[in-house]
Amino acid sequence: MWKLFDGNTVVSDLNLEIKEGEFLVLVGPSGCGKTTSLRMLAGLERPSHGRVWMGEKDVTDVSTGQRDVSMVFQSYALYPNMSVYKNLAFGPKVRHESKADLDERVNKVADLLGIKALLKRSPSALSGGQRQRVALGRALIREPKLFLMDEPLSNLDAALRVQMRAELIRLHSRLVDTTTVYVTHDQVEALTMGDRVAVLKDGVLLQVDSPNDLYEFPSTAFVGEFIGSPKMNIVPGTLERTDGRAYVDCLGVRTELPTELAKRLESDATNGSVLVGIRPHDLHAVGESSDEGTTLSGVIDICEHTGTEIFATINLGEQRLIARLPRSPMPVQGQAIQFAFNKGQLYLFDVTTQQSLLRRTPEREKVSVGTGATSLL
Repeated sequence: MWKLFDGNTVVSDLNLEIKEGEFLVLVGPSGCGKTTSLRMLAGLERPSHGRVWMGEKDVTDVSTGQRDVSMVFQSYALYPNMSVYKNLAFGPKVRHESKADLDERVNKVADLLGIKALLKRSPSALSGGQRQRVALGRALIREPKLFLMDEPLSNLDAALRVQMRAELIRLHSRLVDTTTVYVTHDQVEALTMGDRVAVLKDGVLLQVDSPNDLYEFPSTAFVGEFIGSPKMNIVPGTLERTDGRAYVDCLGVRTELPTELAKRLESDATNGSVLVGIRPHDLHAVGESSDEGTTLSGVIDICEHTGTEIFATINLGEQRLIARLPRSPMPVQGQAIQFAFNKGQLYLFDVTTQQSLLRRTPEREKVSVGTGATSLL
């Protein structure tokens, strides 16, 4: 499926199947095409090329109202002159549902979202989290087969976002027959909420996987950097394969890859320049681990205290690396430090294509993308 605006490609050759009942997250930087993809699924935008299917039905030319979908937008879009009850009841009332059915459905959704005590209030008398629940309730009261959410938590403060993430996970677990597609630019939201996560960049779908496999087996350097916080360090290096062994030169040290990692190298991974990925959690102060032969010397530039952990930006010649450091002794800016990397947790990418040079572990090589009732083609 393609979407072009004024000749500019916003979504390029998107081919994605969504399992019935799953929670799929579309994630990527601003402008990557995730909201446009969601709008095409909702029927608010028509694909420039390609088709949208729901089960066995082609719905490309079916109006939004006939698609059995509900959508929650970034803004709450509540009617300010209506009570919470009237906001929830507006859709069913327009569809001329009976008063008895309307009351039953409003109370059912209000119970589900924990807002039954708020039904008489106006939106102006609600907190941000309560307004978000009402917005969710307006979408849920339709009892859709497909529930679409476009960055619904972006207007909330950090603590409330965490709380609402948990609420949405619980909500989805109760709605066993409802498929949810959730758009966000926040990779932490994506990893904590999604059954599967689809990563987009510049309108192109790069990888669809479970949160764990997306983190452990990134298909490209971009996915490796984007998924995980703090982001993966990507540095230039050299790969050498000889006599059944593999060696990597990076950051001024030469290390032999452990056997299990060397076995995962793609057959076409030839000697020469590569990109080496090292996650901050696999860079540590000397003495924390026994990674012999990978010791480096640098100077701490910036320390970021997250409460449970400390992440430091370390200057190593012209390279800047982010490393996880212990809380004691407390690192300080300008301090010289010796640190090492976990050679069993390196990621290797092709310099030109930026595709991963490592296969999945044998037990994870065959991962089903899945077939379901909803497809973007």
